[in-house]
Parts: sequence; C-alpha cells; structure tokens
Amino acid sequence: SGHSGEEHRPFYVSVDGIAEEVIVETLSEIEVSGNGTTKGSTKKKTNAVGASGRPKPHHSGCVTTAMPGTIVAVKVKVGDKVKAGDGVLVIEAMKMENEIQAATTGTVVAIHVSKGDNVTPDESLLEIQPD
Repeated sequence: SGHSGEEHRPFYVSVDGIAEEVIVETLSEIEVSGNGTTKGSTKKKTNAVGASGRPKPHHSGCVTTAMPGTIVAVKVKVGDKVKAGDGVLVIEAMKMENEIQAATTGTVVAIHVSKGDNVTPDESLLEIQPD
C-alpha cells in the first residue's frame, strides 16, 4: 500500500530539546497466518537494539535508568566485581544527579555508555554477569 520511494521515510523529533532524525521503514510484505492475525516479514531479534544503538535490556544483569537523562559518570569498568546496591553510573535527570545502582552481584561484562551520552529507560546501559 506504500508509494514507491516511501520505504524509508525520515521524521524529525525533539528529544530533550535536541532535534533527531528518525527513519521509519515501511513494511512491504505482510503475511496472514491461519488464525487471521497479521505479522510483518521481519523476525524478532533476541538482542534488539534501541534507537540509540544500545541493546534493549534482555537479562537480569542489565542496568537501566528509570528516566531519560545524561550520563555524568561511569564508576566501573569491564571486569570489575560489583555487589547489588553498588553505584555503577551517575545520571543527570531533571537537573538532579542520581546514582544508578547494580541490581545484582556479579562482574561487569559490558558498558554501553560514556560520560555525556543521553540515555532513555528502554536501553541497557551496562551489563553485569550475575555470580
């Protein structure tokens, strides 16, 4: 039902006062399954990524934020041992600095953010392999 040339359409949105270009892909194929529901031609990825390119939280060791903000400090590095409750990141949100704590005890295996990055609640900011 899309017109030719409309497979990738840019939209512009404002996120925290910063204009961002978002490309929306139009699905050209739709399958109807036996029960009458429709599904797109894309397969669900187990390690989906958000608009920022950071992975979506996919296990209990993924550290996230409750609100959008800016990373002020990364307090750990890959390989560090952390305990549940340890401060691992500092985020500035709504003009206040908030410490983000590890939810689980384990080893930091991935850090997906750097100081100055804008982050949202649907992203994994860092990952801890639980002990």
